[in-house]
Amino acid sequence: MRLPPMHAPAELRRRIVDAVAPANVRIVTIARGSLVLMVHGLCAVEPAQRSDCWIEAAGGTLDADDASALLHHWTTGAPVGRGV
Repeated sequence: MRLPPMHAPAELRRRIVDAVAPANVRIVTIARGSLVLMVHGLCAVEPAQRSDCWIEAAGGTLDADDASALLHHWTTGAPVGRGV
């Protein structure tokens, strides 16, 4: 994925597994907005729940590690160390 601009439209999504029917998995959109807001949102999710969340943007999908690397890049200018 190429580095997207901070203002790019994005969605924060989460996978929810239904406790009653284990085979029933839903994908819900938690929030929509600029990529920078969605990155901050994903980084604020409890660490134990981050694996069930990701960001969809025009350039592709970002998991929690990608979001953290992108946030670090935006704040420090350091090269992005993951596949973002």
